[in-house]
Amino acid sequence: MHGDHPDLALLQRSQAAIAAWLEKAVSTPTSQLAGGGAIARAEARLAELHEGRPGLLMPSATYALWVALRMLGTGPGDEVLIPKYDWAASLAVVLALGATPVVVPTDPATLTIDPAAAAARSGPRTAAAVATHLFGIPADVPALRLALPGVPVVEDCAQAFGSTLDGRPVGVLGDAAVFSFGPGKRLDVGELGALMLRDDGLRQRALQLSAHPIRQRLSGIPAPEAANLSIRPHPLAAVLLDAALDADDAQAAILERRRLADALLANTDIDVLGVDARRGVADRSVPVLAAQAEATRLPRTLKAAYGEVLDIEAIVEGAAGIQRIAFITAAPPPLEFPTLRPTASSSHELREGR
Repeated sequence: MHGDHPDLALLQRSQAAIAAWLEKAVSTPTSQLAGGGAIARAEARLAELHEGRPGLLMPSATYALWVALRMLGTGPGDEVLIPKYDWAASLAVVLALGATPVVVPTDPATLTIDPAAAAARSGPRTAAAVATHLFGIPADVPALRLALPGVPVVEDCAQAFGSTLDGRPVGVLGDAAVFSFGPGKRLDVGELGALMLRDDGLRQRALQLSAHPIRQRLSGIPAPEAANLSIRPHPLAAVLLDAALDADDAQAAILERRRLADALLANTDIDVLGVDARRGVADRSVPVLAAQAEATRLPRTLKAAYGEVLDIEAIVEGAAGIQRIAFITAAPPPLEFPTLRPTASSSHELREGR
């Protein structure tokens, strides 16, 4: 019976992570109230991976984004720049804070927020900009910051853990960054997020807005703020993340994704997004754009799927729209690209403007 259980792999992975945790020297118990044990260790390890920036575990990336924008002072009357193509979280969080979403066109080569377009749509009420690294492809955050002087930038790294831009990890390019370790992500521990901050001052403010008063007090906050949502990460998720970090090799993921993208470019007539010398993409998905008559039959060694991102602008304007982008993921055995043959295609309207 156990061999057929749908949760067998999840539970085996969890048991292995717990067993590994019990072998580690830990000075404090794991507590979502106090922030010790596996939670403190995971936060320290994430800081090491992100140039020493302080961070906090969060129950999800969506909640982390809510904390980040609220921490930066976003509220009613403010405007927040968000990319045209994204998942629903950025739109939902902006609306939940009472702010106005301002949708910004994306760079057609990366599907990430276009800095020049962001500058054109900014104004005196612009409180922040969200730069989503969609499909793990790094947005040009340095250019965005130059285009928006004085405007805080929040990186949405939900799909981009381990990706790099100009040799630096995503998550260190803006004022704050949110990560996801939930279903479908490269590191999947069930459900967990993280918030990385520019400095300790922002971390303290984030603690005030999100942590239990006990952790606020232990962190040296003189007047803990009790009137917050205090939605805390599950302690077991922190244990699972510690094990996932032990096994992770982001550079190998970047190289594998690049190998697959190069092979697609060399053996097909479709465009692969986010392939350039500046970007190291660690996400498993390889988004491609194809005109209506240019789709390609993929060999059995590839797994074909659809990624769905929302056309935020259509939703803001009152029309329900979901933009489909074709992507593929590597699956063993090794790929055999010479077997590729062109066939009919479904529509991929993002081709426009390229």
